[in-house]
Amino acid sequence: MIGCTLTSKRPIIYTTDAVVVRASDLGEADRIITLVTPVHGLIRGVAKAARKPGSKLGGHLDLLRHVNVSVRETRSLHGLSQVSTVNGFRGLREDLDRFSRASYVSEMAERFSVENGANQPLFRMLIQVLGSLESTQNPDMVVHYFGMRLLQLNGFAPELTRCVETGAELEPANHLYSAERGGLVSNDARSVGESALLPAGLNTIKVLRFLSRTDVERADRMQVGEEENRQISRILRAQIHHILDRGLRSEAFMDEVRTRPARNGGTGKSEIASTQ
Repeated sequence: MIGCTLTSKRPIIYTTDAVVVRASDLGEADRIITLVTPVHGLIRGVAKAARKPGSKLGGHLDLLRHVNVSVRETRSLHGLSQVSTVNGFRGLREDLDRFSRASYVSEMAERFSVENGANQPLFRMLIQVLGSLESTQNPDMVVHYFGMRLLQLNGFAPELTRCVETGAELEPANHLYSAERGGLVSNDARSVGESALLPAGLNTIKVLRFLSRTDVERADRMQVGEEENRQISRILRAQIHHILDRGLRSEAFMDEVRTRPARNGGTGKSEIASTQ
């Protein structure tokens, strides 16, 4: 009988850029951190002793930080160490409205990411949009831009030029939107069912088409009316909900912040601490 020697496989350790999109407590001092990365996709790891006073990890692993982190792969939760901050996006923490929208954007990025699924365009866009949300005076359009481009990046681009019921090219007019069919429905084609269709006015359609081919800087400068903004939000949310088969937790938080009276001089600093 020939003997054999079993050799233990060494753990894989690598360093990566990442954005912290979720954090939760583990035990008395540790934290579970969820990261979106450009090459390794979604990573869930443990930051040991991150909640202890003076921890070198804890301060760098707050939500919405762009960090550089060392990852030690394991079969379950990876080990996180040697973290440094690339961009803390401080402006997002000084304004509750900006923070809530950034939380919504980061949750979208998380839901459309998978473990070991490289998506460098998504990561670059996430960093870019978080930066824009720090200073924009037009946060709705920045969020709409992210939602539209996220759908495109993942192969779910809405059909905005032809009726998804008939295949006919759409005339410039008010139409309807079907999340189930993934696009616009001619105002005369209603076989999808009234309850499944959302209004899509002519100007709304023009803005959606614009968002599908522009960049975040030009989207930031785009001004739309209240009704168009409401329709765009409903359409993009419905499409994302349909794809994910669920809503997003951060939507309610964002909507509540958007509708509440301004507090603390508009900064919301004290309230942000309580939401993390």
